[in-house]
Amino acid sequence: MKVVVIGCGGTGGPCSMMLKKLDPSVDLTLIREEENFLTRCAIPYIVVEDATVEASIKDDRIHKVGLKVVDSKAVKVDRERKTVTTADGGVYPYDKLVLATGGIPIKPPMPGVDLEGVFTVRTSRDAVNILNRLKEKGDRGVVVIGAGAIGLEMASLIARDGIKVTVVEALDRILAVSLDADMSKEVEEYLSSKGIDFRLNQMAKRILGEKEVEGVELSDGTRIEAGTVILAVGVRANTELASDCGLEIGKFGVKVNKYLQTSDPDIYAGGDLIEYESLITGEKIPGQIRPNAVIGGRIIAKNILGYKIEFPPLLNNFATKLLDKSVAGVGLTEEAAKRAGIDVAVGKFTTVNKHLMMKDKKSYTVKLIFDRRSKQIIGGQVVSDTDSMVKVIDVIALAKDAGSRPLISQRSGQRASQSYHPSRVQNQSRWLLRRYSWIFIPARQNEMVEFL
Repeated sequence: MKVVVIGCGGTGGPCSMMLKKLDPSVDLTLIREEENFLTRCAIPYIVVEDATVEASIKDDRIHKVGLKVVDSKAVKVDRERKTVTTADGGVYPYDKLVLATGGIPIKPPMPGVDLEGVFTVRTSRDAVNILNRLKEKGDRGVVVIGAGAIGLEMASLIARDGIKVTVVEALDRILAVSLDADMSKEVEEYLSSKGIDFRLNQMAKRILGEKEVEGVELSDGTRIEAGTVILAVGVRANTELASDCGLEIGKFGVKVNKYLQTSDPDIYAGGDLIEYESLITGEKIPGQIRPNAVIGGRIIAKNILGYKIEFPPLLNNFATKLLDKSVAGVGLTEEAAKRAGIDVAVGKFTTVNKHLMMKDKKSYTVKLIFDRRSKQIIGGQVVSDTDSMVKVIDVIALAKDAGSRPLISQRSGQRASQSYHPSRVQNQSRWLLRRYSWIFIPARQNEMVEFL
């Protein structure tokens, strides 16, 4: 069987390795435009020399499994002849094709976006170019446009090294996709205390300079001097190849079925390229985080070999560390749930990770969002002074995946109040996090409690 994989990121790399591991006889060709197989979450750390490109790429694993690597851009898929053509004129036949072309960094349509000193955040080359720019022009300051996870990781690490950093965000808060305002405020205040200047509710109107960056003008007319601009406003699905060959494209990317097959059953797709289904709302959503890509790649490999493994609907677990502040989220925020027409009940509390008598105890805050009608948990957020407590987000995800609801004690037979008084929801939230880690042991589940 001939398999061609286009793309060597979070989906294409794991897919290729899994295919050759399960069936070494597969004739596999990996076509890639990007120069290496990079762990993208390393990019902010490469920029500040906490990590190296060499330690963050996995090309040795790709070559070790015995596949053919073509370092050229795929420019055409001929579905009738079942061939892929590359920019250097190569033509590669396939029985099964995997599209793993990922995403393209969004470049806002503003004057100056192509000046020297403006960077996106996607490849190892981007990381090295930013690193070299900071060594040369770092003393002139940095503007990061976008206050999502990547933008804040870049900003916090660069500011840590003494460079003046300004973050420009069009929305009224940072991390708006993952955190509600009451949770993101703590993170904003912490990063501000570390020297980051936030300009919220502001658009970058233009990037100033003749040949290279000299600053950024905001929508209110303010001008910020800077020698470097980092664009961190997200990515869009790289659907050009899929669209050109006639595959169905949805709102957020290529349409796939539950086995990650496109509208052509001999062509699979995954990662940032596709749109996903939300476990909570059932609606189509983007899912542009690495675990989705890696898991998707491995599922595609197995399904090509005859398995029938479904890719599950997403909760989109997210976690990051911003200096000494750890942040995580899963499911819907309170704000997103209300926009979706869900009547919510919210539990929130702040506590410490060790006994109160311990000097080295650290604070963390947890917020849980429940659907008042179904009584199921639909989201959770964690902001913590210790990275160990971010693991709570996995407990919340497990609870949602199991369809958790307010509790009944089988011993007493008393139903938890359905009034959803705030103090009661808060107490149930505490109970959930303390108990859920062992509740799925069947004996314990039957003995103590069940989620209705």
